[in-house]
Amino acid sequence: MGDTAIPNFSNLNAYNPQQQSKQVPLTLSPEQLERISRAESFRELSSIRQELLDATPLRTLTRAGELAPFAIVVNLIHDSIIRHSVLLSVGELAKRGVGTPPVPFAFLQFGSGGRHEQALISDQDNGLVYQLPDHLDQAQAEKVHSYFHLLGATIVQGLEEAGYPPCQGNVTCVSQRWRGSVEQWIDRLDGLASHPIWENARYLLLASDARVLWGESAIFQPVLDHFRRLLADNAFLMSRLASNTLHYRVPLGLFGRILPEVNGRFRGAINLKYGVYLPIVNCIRHFALANGIFCSSTLERLSLLREKGIWEKSFCDDLENHFRQVLGLRLVAPLHWEDGQYTSNSYIKLRELSSDTTVMARGAMKLAIRLQRMTAKLPSVSKG
Repeated sequence: MGDTAIPNFSNLNAYNPQQQSKQVPLTLSPEQLERISRAESFRELSSIRQELLDATPLRTLTRAGELAPFAIVVNLIHDSIIRHSVLLSVGELAKRGVGTPPVPFAFLQFGSGGRHEQALISDQDNGLVYQLPDHLDQAQAEKVHSYFHLLGATIVQGLEEAGYPPCQGNVTCVSQRWRGSVEQWIDRLDGLASHPIWENARYLLLASDARVLWGESAIFQPVLDHFRRLLADNAFLMSRLASNTLHYRVPLGLFGRILPEVNGRFRGAINLKYGVYLPIVNCIRHFALANGIFCSSTLERLSLLREKGIWEKSFCDDLENHFRQVLGLRLVAPLHWEDGQYTSNSYIKLRELSSDTTVMARGAMKLAIRLQRMTAKLPSVSKG
């Protein structure tokens, strides 16, 4: 079963050529990829992951524009490590005598992993989907389900050892909610869409970010097609998704003053993830879904919104420029704290930002607020 290709982001170097004069390579070397593919344990993968991430010269860069290209490299590292973790997990079950995958399957990434936007420290948001042949009787089908339950547990445990803690919301392939046959996935989406309370709307939005990281994309395609049909001309469902989309508040006050935390260990810092990054991500995703765009990357969604004329080119260009720099800025958050805690991954200290990066962050916040206002006014109709 072949790996799914890495998303082809067009014009990766085009957003601000003046700030990319260092000619940062936007890929991993053949030697690095081979080293990952030869790893024989999750612990070895953990060491490789840390070495590769430490090798990026983030500490020497202060401007968001200089940091932006490394977001691509960081995500290539995560993708390669996680892909090989899936292969190690399959091999682990074979060694235990459980056997090999009984039917074709695909490993899914959700959240920032699905969008190809992971930061240096990343948790797990993943799932499994597999094809269940019609000719199987109930006992045979249960054996298939049992195998993938074991595989899901092995993957989650292995990824944790490799340096990716499980999602606190239990969005992992060991959970029955995020693992199942194509038919089970379709039934699950129907259930969520028919009763779109807050948590169910959240699950639907998570599913909309799904990306096949390992396996054949065709396995998940029927699920994606069904999801598209569920949203088509469904004003009520889109309105419930909009409620979740607008959940996060941007910490920008009157006259463009950035409002940092005033108490606790993050005093003087802002939550870049929830205060800037996700408001932009969520609104672009909502406009994409409302206009029948079903790719998972924020940059791809933005590109298609521009291409379809949904938004003006100048607005899209400005938004893309700021968003790429926000992706780069997310990489330095752990360096501001160096405590290894996942929570710290979201916060940046304002006093440690250069003046031009602070100006960029303020501009990104203004765009996020503008997007939220646009989303609040959007007619809740999906053009499937």
